[in-house]
Amino acid sequence: MLQLHEPGFTAHSELAAAEPFPPTWGDMEELSLVTDDWISKVRERRRQIARSRGGVLARLDAFDQALRTERMEHLDEESFPTAKKWKMVSGIHILNLSLLTYHRILWILAPLIRDLAEKKGRPVKLLELACGSGEFTLGLSRLARKKGLPVVLTGSDYIPAYVEKGNKTAARRGLPVSFREVNAFDMRSVSKGEFDLMFINQSIHHFSPGQIAMMIAQSRLLGADAFFGFDGFRSIRVLLGLPLLTSVSLRPYMVHDAVVSARKLYSELELSLIAAIAAPGSPALALRSLPLTHTAFVVRHDLAPARDKG
Repeated sequence: MLQLHEPGFTAHSELAAAEPFPPTWGDMEELSLVTDDWISKVRERRRQIARSRGGVLARLDAFDQALRTERMEHLDEESFPTAKKWKMVSGIHILNLSLLTYHRILWILAPLIRDLAEKKGRPVKLLELACGSGEFTLGLSRLARKKGLPVVLTGSDYIPAYVEKGNKTAARRGLPVSFREVNAFDMRSVSKGEFDLMFINQSIHHFSPGQIAMMIAQSRLLGADAFFGFDGFRSIRVLLGLPLLTSVSLRPYMVHDAVVSARKLYSELELSLIAAIAAPGSPALALRSLPLTHTAFVVRHDLAPARDKG
C-alpha cells in the first residue's frame, strides 16, 4: 500500500525526461548530494501527481508523506544509555530468531553467494557493513556452516565497542568470523579486491539516500562483485506489526525505535533509483521475503558493461 509504485514510477519518468538520469557526480560528497536531491524531487513530484488525480491515491500519498520522519532511533543517539542499547540489540536478536529472519535472509542471499563462488572457484569473501553487535554475521556463519555455504564472513562497524563485542562472541561460540572497524561512508581501511560481496542488514533506514548511495558506490570502486541490502518492507503491515511485536518486551524505548524505523523504511522504487545513481550500469533487482515483511535488493557490479564500471 505504501509502495505507491505507479505514481512513483511516473514521477521518476517525468523527471528523467526533463533532465539526465542518472545524474553525474565526481566524488562521494557530490554523490550524496545529488542522490538526496533526486529522491526528494521524486517524492515531491509523486505528491503533485497524487493530488492531481485525487481520490484514494491522494489520501494514500498524503498518509505516506505524513509518516516520514527525520527522528532518530535511540540506538543512534550517543547520549542514550549504553545498557539500554545492549538490551535493544539483544531484543532485536531474539525477535529475529523467533521470526526466522536469519533463515529468510539466507534463503535470498544464498543463490548469490553460490553464483559468485562458482565463478571464482573459491569461497566468497563477504563484508557486512554497519553490523552493530554482529548477531547476523554470527548467525549467518552458523547457518552457512550447517548448509555448506561457501562464504568467509567479516563483520564491521565504526563503533569500537560493537567490534570488540563481536570478536568476543565469535570466539566464545567458536565461529570463524572476524570483526573490524570500518566507516561505511569512508572505506579507506578496506583494500581493493579484499571483498567480493558487501552487505547491509536491517539498517538501511538508518541512513539517508545519499549515504546508502555512498556505500553502494564504494563497494564497486573497491572491486566488489555485488552489493546486497535487506530491510523492512515499507507497508501498513510492518508499520503496525513491528511495534506490536516489540511491545512484548515491555520496554517503551524498543517500541519507540520500532515505530520510528517503520516510518523511515524505503520503497522498492527508491532503493532502485539510489542504486542506479550510485552504480550506473550495475543491474539492480528488488526482491521480497516470504512472508512479506522485508525487502532485499541486489546490485550486481560484475554484470555491468566494462565501459560503465569506471
